[in-house]
Amino acid sequence: MMMTPDQRKTLGLLSPTAITKSELIVPRGNLPEQLYAEIVSGDGAKLLVAGQRGMGKTTELIRLTTLLSESEFLPLFLQFGAQESVTQTSLLRAMAQSLYSNPKSKLEQKSFQQFEGWYEKEEAIFEFEEGKEGDARIGGSLAVLRAHGGIRSKRTKREKKTREKVKDVRDLIRQFNALLEKCRRACEKRIVFIVDDIDKVQDATSIENTFIHAAHFIGQIACPCIFTVPITYATSSFVRIAALPYAGIHRVPAVELSDKRGKPNAEAFEFMRKVFKLRMPFNPLTDDLLNQVLRNSGGVLVDAMRMLRGICKTVVLRGHPTAEQSAVDAEFLRLVDDYKYVFDKPVLWKKLSTFCKATDRQVIMTDDSLAELVYKMIVIEYSRDSLWFDLHPAARKLYELNATVIEESLKEL
Repeated sequence: MMMTPDQRKTLGLLSPTAITKSELIVPRGNLPEQLYAEIVSGDGAKLLVAGQRGMGKTTELIRLTTLLSESEFLPLFLQFGAQESVTQTSLLRAMAQSLYSNPKSKLEQKSFQQFEGWYEKEEAIFEFEEGKEGDARIGGSLAVLRAHGGIRSKRTKREKKTREKVKDVRDLIRQFNALLEKCRRACEKRIVFIVDDIDKVQDATSIENTFIHAAHFIGQIACPCIFTVPITYATSSFVRIAALPYAGIHRVPAVELSDKRGKPNAEAFEFMRKVFKLRMPFNPLTDDLLNQVLRNSGGVLVDAMRMLRGICKTVVLRGHPTAEQSAVDAEFLRLVDDYKYVFDKPVLWKKLSTFCKATDRQVIMTDDSLAELVYKMIVIEYSRDSLWFDLHPAARKLYELNATVIEESLKEL
């Protein structure tokens, strides 16, 4: 199978793991400008950017990085990644490594190695004796007469072992701040950390422990920091209680393709069409089919990207010049199929039934499981003139295709 350069490039650019380049970014709102205003005001600003997965948080932060690069700041963009957990110590270590690896920081290797020394294990030598009761033997061991007349064979051994030092995180923060100061003097820039993908850490409890319950440690870092966190942070009462170190929580909602009354938003459609025009030098879809894909995504950029990639791949494999309705339907059903495993509790199926039959979408806002529904992307957050929520089109379609089975099962609960 032969692919044209445009086809190959399109499949690459539509991959969710593709690095977003500045020339592919279509500005959306003024989040970078808002964050910049907070950072300029002082060296201690700590900011949280919350949003559901695939809404464009990373893209907006890349825009901020470009904005900062053109000023007196040295922005350090760090993608923490889908690690098992996060702690204050692992976070500071990743930030220090990012600082050292950037040549513009002009940080000396000696200074970085001194900081890394905090993480080293302590090596200790342990001495212990081995003994054997009975007759003394010639050679190898020293025969020692026991007090009661017995004979014991005695041998002294030495072993090296490593053990964790008892360390104080406050000392680590002091060392990290000293590293920042050395960097400032060397590069004559103000340091800003943009730590992305914290929301992809698998252990949600570790995120809460690091950024909420130990927020005072985050506040002691002597430079502005921006962290992307799960959407539940924007809905958590704990954040409101422990958010003193944070200058603000900025939300990145889904693209509002229609308002809460169902009226289409032409401006939002145009924005998404521009986004994918840049990523699709090979575009086999008519305008109507492209708009259908966008509606099926619910304004979730990553879902639109995955469906469009699947459609383009199908067209390439079949050798057809244009996409057909069947390809669009197949990719949407693939997304719908993924949602079968999101509803992992009977109560979620019950809520899906309630929301699908409700005449007012606002009933979702007052649901007692809103945070979980938003986190699992069963419900999508929108915000233009006001905050509102709606079911993801794939979740709604899942109910429509299985309504009879779902309702019968719910009767038995």
